[in-house]
This record gives sequence, structure tokens and C-alpha cells, in this order.
Amino acid sequence: MQFDRYLLAQLMRTTLSVAVTLIGIVWLFQTIRILEIVVNRGAPITDFFVMSVTVVPLWLTIALPISAFVAVTWVFQRALADRELLVMQASGRSSFQLARAPLALGAIVTLFLILNSVVFLPLSFGIYKDVQFRLRTTIPSVMLQDNVFIDVVNGMTMLIGKKLESGLAQDVFIHDERNEGKIITMTAKVGKFVEKDSKPVVILRDGQRVELDPNGDSGATLSFESHTVSIVPKGKQQSARMPIDMNEDSISNLLDPSKSPSANYFNQRRAEGHYRIVSPFLSLLLILIATCSVLLGQIRRDTWSRRTLINVGGAVLAISLLVSSRSLATTTPSAVPLLYLSMTLPSFIFTCLLAFPQLGRLLSTSLRVRRVA
Repeated sequence: MQFDRYLLAQLMRTTLSVAVTLIGIVWLFQTIRILEIVVNRGAPITDFFVMSVTVVPLWLTIALPISAFVAVTWVFQRALADRELLVMQASGRSSFQLARAPLALGAIVTLFLILNSVVFLPLSFGIYKDVQFRLRTTIPSVMLQDNVFIDVVNGMTMLIGKKLESGLAQDVFIHDERNEGKIITMTAKVGKFVEKDSKPVVILRDGQRVELDPNGDSGATLSFESHTVSIVPKGKQQSARMPIDMNEDSISNLLDPSKSPSANYFNQRRAEGHYRIVSPFLSLLLILIATCSVLLGQIRRDTWSRRTLINVGGAVLAISLLVSSRSLATTTPSAVPLLYLSMTLPSFIFTCLLAFPQLGRLLSTSLRVRRVA
């Protein structure tokens, strides 16, 4: 038991270290675009942190299984180099007894990923989409830059002289072609960007509005002290976010045809729902592959290279089976059971090989007999 606790502690530390490294690398590349909005275009820094953190549960679905696999491979390699595994095997421990620590790690990671898939992922991704939607609906105040023409929506171009705090801007110019038969040009000394009825609007102060016909001839000129302009695409009456992203929906909703926004999306949503159920068990399968590649048969240092190649190949094959089954289930609903078989069947086989090592010996003996024949 003391060796199991020692081994489990090593596995846990290594898994966390690798997971933090992988997530850090992905975070660095994925958040550059968000950081550019904050640094160059004035979005709140709090939105940057919220959007950076709330996508982490999505990355964990693949980062944690890979981290656990790397941890088992690395810790077992070090234990083999230090002859710890050789001593434990020589003392009479079976392969299944030596595998107790990796299996405990697999159970811990799998349970966490189930909780992540059911609770953390839809909750956090919903927050991410809310912030993303808010940034998009406030695009004039976020995306506009000083003395740069920006097509804020289809048919509307805007220019500001200087962006101030609290959504204010100086020297605002707007060219509006959203209304058929009219070309409207507006200038104002000051503009304030606000949100009204879930729509971004700009309140112009002390300006002029010029309305032209399609030929460019002047139709009407109006000077105003205050004028409100809605900043939405042509024909769009309101701006409301629909929860259509599958990552922010619950598993029960994904599997319910009545909750699908359209019948055309149901097969894809159903495949995603079953994938969310099955994917947490990928970590357990990868750990079983890494454990069997080391513990099955006699533990010898001279076979480590060959076993490592088999180990990595088995892991790549397991991930490929899961991804391929998910893709097939999206187009062919009858292929949904393959998602479950891709995880449960290999896990059952590897568990049996650890619990009953004589099965592995019988299999290797039969293969040698066939080669000789």
C-alpha cells in the first residue's frame, strides 16, 4: 500500500504539471486575439480574463486524458530506470497489483471529467458566449479606432476622431446606406455609444444630418442638438443571442429532439451529447494502454523502446477511434453505439489482461505458434 500511495502521488503531480503546461500553451495561442481587442481597441480587461478562463473546461476534455497518459508513461519509465518495478515484481506482486495506482488515477481523472462534461463545460461556455455576444453588440465602442474608417455593420461606415472614456467619442462621422433609396451622412462633435433594448446605438450631439438620393443629389439637410442612431444590420429589429452552441447546452437538451433549434441539427447535437457522455472515459483507456504496455509480461529494461512505440501507437489509435466514431455518428445515427464500443471494449480487454495475465501469455503463445507454422 505504501508503494501504491507513493506511485499515485507521483502520477498526480506529473499529470497536473503536464496538464498545466498543455493548457498554458493552448491558452497562449488562443488568447492573443482577445488580448489584441483589450490592448488596441479598449475592451475591458475583465472581459479578457473571463473569456480566457471560461474556455478552459473545453480544453480539459482532451488535455487531461493526454496528461494522464504522459504521466503514467513517464513515471513508469522512471520507476523502471530506478529498478523499483523490477523489485516489486520480484517480491511477488502481480501486474494488477502494480496497476492499482494508475487505475486509481484513471478513476479520479474520469470522475472529474464527467463532472466537467455535465456541469463545468456548459456553465462556463455559456458565460463565454455571453461575454462574446456583448462585445459583438457593442462593436462600435470596442472596435472603432481613432481616424480609421470601420464598417461597423453592413451598410454603415463610421469614423471617429478620438475615442474617450465611458463610450464617448469626438468628431463622429457616419455614412449610412442601410435604407434603400437613401444615402445618409451624419457628422457630430460628440457621440456616446450605449445599449438600448439590447441594441447598440450612438447618441450624437451638436451635429448635422445630410440625406442624399442614390444619384448623390442633396435631398435634405438637418442640424440637430441630439440625434440617436441605431447600429444594427439592415432589416434586423433586435439583437438577441440564441443558445445554439452545443458546448453550452446540457447533455439532456442535446439528446432531446424538441430542444434542437432545427431538425437539421439534431443528428449533430445527438452525436455531441453521446460524445460528452463517453469522452471522459478516454483518460481511463489511455491509462490502461500505458499500464499494459509496461506491466504485461516480464518487466525488462531492454524492451522499453519497443513497448513505448506500442504504447504511443495504441494511444493514437484509441483517440482516432473516438474521433472517427463521433464523426460517423454525426452523419449516421445508427453508428452511435460505436462511440461507446470504442471506449468500453478496449478498456474491458486491457482490464482483463491485467487481472488475468495468463490470457496475455496464451495469446502470445498462439501468435508464436502461428509464426512457426
